[in-house]
Amino acid sequence: MNFSLLLLLFKRIGIAFLIFSLCRFLFYIFHLHLFSGNFPFSAFIYGIRFDWVAISYLLSPFILLSIIPLPVGLKQSKFYKDILKYLFIIGISLGIVFNLIDLGYYQYSLKRTTADIFTFLGTGNDVWKLLPKYIVDFWYAFLFLALLIYLSHFLYKKSSSNSTENYKNKKQFYLSNLLLIVVTLLFTILGFRGGTQLKPLDIINAANYTTPKYVPIVLNTPFCIIKTVMNDEVPRITFFTDKQELKNIYSPEISINGSGIFKDKNVVLIILESFAKEYIGYLNNGTGFTPFLDSLSTKSYIFTNAYASGTRSIEALPSIYAGIPNLTNTPFIISNFSSNHIDALPQIMKNHGYLTSFYHGGANGTMGFNGFAKISGIENYFGLDEYPNAKKDYDGNWGVFDEPYLQYFANQLSTKKEPFFSTIFTLSSHHPYKLPKEFEDRFPEGNLPIHKTIGYTDYALQQFFKTAKNQAWFNNTIFLITADHSSHSIKPENTTIIGNLAIPILVYDPSQLLVGTNNEYFQQLDITPTLLNWLGINTNIVSFGNDISNIERHLIGFTRNTYYYLEDNLLLLFDGEKSIAFYNYTEDKLLLNNLLNSESHLTTQMQHELKLKAIMQQYNNRLIDNNLSSLNNK
Repeated sequence: MNFSLLLLLFKRIGIAFLIFSLCRFLFYIFHLHLFSGNFPFSAFIYGIRFDWVAISYLLSPFILLSIIPLPVGLKQSKFYKDILKYLFIIGISLGIVFNLIDLGYYQYSLKRTTADIFTFLGTGNDVWKLLPKYIVDFWYAFLFLALLIYLSHFLYKKSSSNSTENYKNKKQFYLSNLLLIVVTLLFTILGFRGGTQLKPLDIINAANYTTPKYVPIVLNTPFCIIKTVMNDEVPRITFFTDKQELKNIYSPEISINGSGIFKDKNVVLIILESFAKEYIGYLNNGTGFTPFLDSLSTKSYIFTNAYASGTRSIEALPSIYAGIPNLTNTPFIISNFSSNHIDALPQIMKNHGYLTSFYHGGANGTMGFNGFAKISGIENYFGLDEYPNAKKDYDGNWGVFDEPYLQYFANQLSTKKEPFFSTIFTLSSHHPYKLPKEFEDRFPEGNLPIHKTIGYTDYALQQFFKTAKNQAWFNNTIFLITADHSSHSIKPENTTIIGNLAIPILVYDPSQLLVGTNNEYFQQLDITPTLLNWLGINTNIVSFGNDISNIERHLIGFTRNTYYYLEDNLLLLFDGEKSIAFYNYTEDKLLLNNLLNSESHLTTQMQHELKLKAIMQQYNNRLIDNNLSSLNNK
């Protein structure tokens, strides 16, 4: 069989990979002042995988025409070869243009250009008016554009002149074409997905391969544009045109001046999968499935009015780590903006001498946890791949059962240098709610399938603390326990837009410096500023949450395609353009009595709407402008 057709096509695709690598090198050279340190060789190597995705899309017309079965005479004709050449040059030129945009633009945006560039180009005529100025200021980008396109054309011609396309007979020709089709289709389909992993490669995954600083080098601009074109767009909001007015109504720029009650203590953050407030006996007059957490709550500081910021696991980490709310349909982790600069708790603690780590018994890469953890400043991520007894303790679905994994976690903490900040995310209390055989009949069945797994995870926590309390680090550690989100409910009041978000959040301090209950509104967004206060880490951050010492307590979020704002027991629901409902949440847990536009509550309703609009505008526009960090305040 003659392999010349296949070799020729892959030579040409290889040219595209070379051109993309050159673009990446230029990007690095022109931003050396932003990428100080050792040469990020691994970022260049892993970047090839992201190039594969972009090249597969950009060259798909060229690849398709290259593999279509056509008569020998037509395939060897000048007409056919010219069409192939132009499709190749057009595709690769688009890739070069998009990559070179960031030679000049990256220094302003501090992120790879995404699909919002098209919205920008289509708004007004400013770009076209200023184009001559851009050409003068960024002449080098246009020079490199011409050189790289010329190089692409030169190498393409060189590959054609060196190719041999002689066949002994038609049978050999068509067999070669069949091989070409099979191999190329496989290469391209995998290229569209970025590999064989469960979910297609996305922007957030770049953090899996390098430090946050070098994420833009791993990425390429065509990849970011392609991925963001496919996702929901976040519109710029202009409820308020006066920046000072907007800031006066609401600003997420906050200063932490902490009490330091837990200064220099280790912090262990335990995120419990699908733990609803309803399952906790301590919070439900003794009716629940968590005897250990109930007993621990009597010795802890517990928030009795605590809420998740979203309804899915993927929405929890940004809220907990960085005070980033769930205000769009697309979770932050997989959004166009996942590589934005953020003020994340792990990074702040790392900057103050803490060793940071994250543990999750699930498959590495699930829900983008490892990528987001890296971006957040987590130094060491431990997933299913790192667990030593994965085969023995695997639940057959998600990962490692909670009881053995929490024991592993306790022993791992004993190997860490203090002070440390470590997170564990449990998983057993997740559908299909499977338990180890020896525990299948041990816990109450309850009224929902999840109830027995809640009991199992509660037991696993008990065993974790039994092991932990004998370790040297235990008494110098605070434990913050929260859920990622709520779950199924049998109580009607916990099925509403707010009730469905009710979760447990408590802090256990073995030294008993902080014990009691707090009945104010508290949500996951508030965790980072509150912890920083208690740890005595004084800093400026951008966070949509509040330190618990702040007298203004409210809940914000977006769920069921509806925005909500809850303050002073009054709940406003907003559809993005107008208010759609207003309730007294304390008196009306089932949200049956809509007080919208009622005379007695109209002033408060308008104040809530004004505040919510300001929050929405601050959030959306800061996403777009990469301004979710105090370092980027403009």
